Amino acid sequence: MLEIREVLTKRDTMRFIKMPWAVYKGDPNWVPPLVFDMKHSLDRKKHPFFEFGEAAFFLAIRDGEVVGRITGHINHKHDEYHKTRDGFFGFYECMNDEEASTALLNTAESWCRARGATKMIGPMNYTIYDEIGLLAEGHDNEPKTPVILEVYTPKYYIDLMAKAGYVKDIDWLSFMIGKDVVVPELFAKVRERLVSKGFVFRCIDHKNLEAEVERIKGVVNSAWAANWGHVPYSDRQFEAVTEALKMILDPRMIFLVDKDGETVATSITLPDLNPSVKKMNGRLFPFGWWHFLRAKKKAYGLRTFLFGVKEEYRNRGIDAVLVMDTVAAGRKYGYLWSSCSIVVENNVKMIQPILDWGGYEFKRYRIFTKPL
Repeated sequence: MLEIREVLTKRDTMRFIKMPWAVYKGDPNWVPPLVFDMKHSLDRKKHPFFEFGEAAFFLAIRDGEVVGRITGHINHKHDEYHKTRDGFFGFYECMNDEEASTALLNTAESWCRARGATKMIGPMNYTIYDEIGLLAEGHDNEPKTPVILEVYTPKYYIDLMAKAGYVKDIDWLSFMIGKDVVVPELFAKVRERLVSKGFVFRCIDHKNLEAEVERIKGVVNSAWAANWGHVPYSDRQFEAVTEALKMILDPRMIFLVDKDGETVATSITLPDLNPSVKKMNGRLFPFGWWHFLRAKKKAYGLRTFLFGVKEEYRNRGIDAVLVMDTVAAGRKYGYLWSSCSIVVENNVKMIQPILDWGGYEFKRYRIFTKPL
């Protein structure tokens, strides 16, 4: 017998957090989430999403065993920014059980509809800049283990979406840049020209990280304003970004571009810690911390996860120089590849240069929608 239950107790919260271990049992490519991080994500008093959003968490339980989970949530900031009444689902995980999956989705839909939503979008773990989508293509492409901050989901999830009446809304893409990528010599001349006009290319000052993150926030909220689903970051969201960067950044791989004291562009590339995080099995203790401390030293891959140039400074070659600097630094410090991700599929101006530089699409993540 199937039961859909709202998560209201500490016991059910832990069942919600631990549910994916059943889905991915025996899968060598899955990277378990850190339990303490998941607890923070579900904490309405601590997670920044709950400053402007509301959510409910649900479990699917069959004969006493948890077989699925989901959140339904409303992002009031999104609705205000886009002039919509959208509902979202996220944190979706489910056994290959059509009845359970459809019941979970229907429950999230009903919860959102009761709060005025006219459409469902997901999966989105709260906002567009959290983990989003289902892995639609590229399960067998190397690296098979997901790159840091990207999702990994079973192939059957796509079918479960269709069976519940969901259709593709939009895809987000990951591109692989290998160590053999050829950077045109012209980029060096472009850099010289920009420097002569007062542009300063530099690495992040990790000793003044909070001030640097404020500069980065200004670039992101300006450069990504036209992106699908964009909603400006709140201060608390970027505080969370700061805390995350403190733990995982390699300051040699984070670049900013200044002009007359204003930061006008940035490229943030992070070491891919997931191969080490996978060994932690969700926990820092008793031995997970050891893998985490060694993760940066052992990382051989990268993820360029944030890249932006303020609109008024585009078409000057700044993006090309940032790519050149990232490739050069990656080679210098022993990294073998970088995932450029994730890029919305209609952002041709960003995708075409990556292809021209020798990159290729290796993962595709899908967001679904359904009218209510």
